[in-house]
Amino acid sequence: MTTTQKEKERRWISAPGASLIRIYDNCFSDVGKGALKRLVMKISITGFSAHLGLIFLGHCLSHPPLLVEAVGNNYLAAISTPFNLVLFYEVLTLIAALPASTTRSIANQFEIVSLIFVRDVFRDLSAVNEPNWLRIHPDQGLPLFFDMWAGLAMFVLVTVFQQVAQRQVRMPRTAALTASREKFIAQKKLVALGLTVLLLSLAAYHLGRFTMHAWVALLTGNAITLRSTSLFYNDLFTVMIFTDVLILILSLVISGRYEMVFRNAAFVISIILIRSSLTEERPYGAVIALSAMVFGILTLLVFNYHSRIRASELQNTGKHH
Repeated sequence: MTTTQKEKERRWISAPGASLIRIYDNCFSDVGKGALKRLVMKISITGFSAHLGLIFLGHCLSHPPLLVEAVGNNYLAAISTPFNLVLFYEVLTLIAALPASTTRSIANQFEIVSLIFVRDVFRDLSAVNEPNWLRIHPDQGLPLFFDMWAGLAMFVLVTVFQQVAQRQVRMPRTAALTASREKFIAQKKLVALGLTVLLLSLAAYHLGRFTMHAWVALLTGNAITLRSTSLFYNDLFTVMIFTDVLILILSLVISGRYEMVFRNAAFVISIILIRSSLTEERPYGAVIALSAMVFGILTLLVFNYHSRIRASELQNTGKHH
């Protein structure tokens, strides 16, 4: 974004708001995102190595400490550590995309839930500790394969959603519409900055909660269970539901067109279903998530068709005038 465009955005807000937008621009600039990517990569490698080392230590010790036992004895379990960090990076990417495009934000949320299902496949594989496990425990294979194919189906649907999003019709621009859009983008940057603070607070809360649980377990001698980060992502999608509703309200600044309001409302429904899918048991969670993505794609297809009709009407009106 050019300096002139940034100045136009800031005309519509107060001085404190302009300062917050500058913070957002600095944090989510190309330089900032590049630095974040390198940091996540380094932490992921360090965490992956440490997890592998603890598993190796558990194999070497006859009576390993509870904390070492908790990381598991299958080396595949170490995959969860870098994968969760990559997921967290995807969440930050979602926040960075929020001001630019509503559809890009929704696509990112679809991507995150698909990666959660893929992560669960790795978790199930890490629980396999014996040969011929599928023949001995066929009941364990069905959930694993269901999540695996559900994750692939989500990957396909995310790709279709992005392809449909690229075919959106651009409505004729007027000076008033351009000014409204600049104001809307500035408002979304403020929302994204607040969402970043809330996300980091959620992450710190869940990390502190896990640390306290592990400490109490060590003191009492109880077994430590390293559960997935599902609770964190449940809270994340709950926050995103309200964020999407807020953006739906703010979008009225640009246009109160019926198809725009319906599209954004339908996206909120999709995210509510995505949030529900994370708390449902197998296979219902995957079915709900896939249904939410299909609903989002169909909504966007109809929106594109409706926008094409409206753009044609506006062109015809302009010719008559």
